[in-house]
Amino acid sequence: MRFNIVSKLLMILLVASVTELPRASAAVSDEDLEVIDLEQLYKTQETQMQRSQAPSTPVDATESTTTPEDAIVVEAEVKQEELRVQELKDLSRLVPFSEISVIQKKFMPKTGRFQLFAGLGLATNTPWYNNYGAKLNLGYNFIESFGIELSTLFITSSPREVAKEIKDNNNVEANQFIYTKGYYGLDLVWSPVYGKITYNNEKIINYEMYFSLGGGISTTNSKEKEVSTIKIAAGQIFSITKSMAFRWDYGISAFQATSETTGTAGTAAKNSYYDQVLTAGFSFFFPEASYR
Repeated sequence: MRFNIVSKLLMILLVASVTELPRASAAVSDEDLEVIDLEQLYKTQETQMQRSQAPSTPVDATESTTTPEDAIVVEAEVKQEELRVQELKDLSRLVPFSEISVIQKKFMPKTGRFQLFAGLGLATNTPWYNNYGAKLNLGYNFIESFGIELSTLFITSSPREVAKEIKDNNNVEANQFIYTKGYYGLDLVWSPVYGKITYNNEKIINYEMYFSLGGGISTTNSKEKEVSTIKIAAGQIFSITKSMAFRWDYGISAFQATSETTGTAGTAAKNSYYDQVLTAGFSFFFPEASYR
């Protein structure tokens, strides 16, 4: 009887021990798994951080399973990305850009076209007279930079107050001082400067600057009446349309003439004179513009 009781107690202890072992092992395995999961999470975060800090590299088409045609397309896209212009300085990376001299066609070409200029002017260097006049020019451009121009100028003169005072105080007539009545001649025109300006960041105005050199005949109140003249000028043309422009210029004419007064020996005095004339008006170009 006692043996049976002892055997039963041993059996109960054995079963209890067997049931506790899996529970302990399960608890240990859960802790181990938790540690493993934490280490894996840390490694994953570290790997993602390294990838975000590392520079991106293009996919190597040779290691993929793509076809040669796909590899060519990928390589072209990579080159296109490298050549993409982000700033103005990046234009130097484009090879064709270094070979371009003109980006946009000229707004108002002049090659093979006539120019008719009409404007008003005044002489700025005559102390004795008020000189106002009109100017009418007809020009032709062989190329954009060079052309010829027939120039005419008509001036009216009226004595100033200082001339009247000289007459009243010194009995000197105003017509004894030489002044120009008109000019006509032929000029060679050179236009080396062409550019654009903006008005109020809304409108772009095309312009060019020119220089002219020529000669002709000036009509004066001198004894010779008509004298040979050398003329130089500079001015600007501001395009309004392809056939119309605003133009101004400033010219200097030099000539020699004999005044009505006489020298100390009673002989006629011949001196050099200069006219400085400012004109402004409008130019009309014809025939219709055709780009080169």
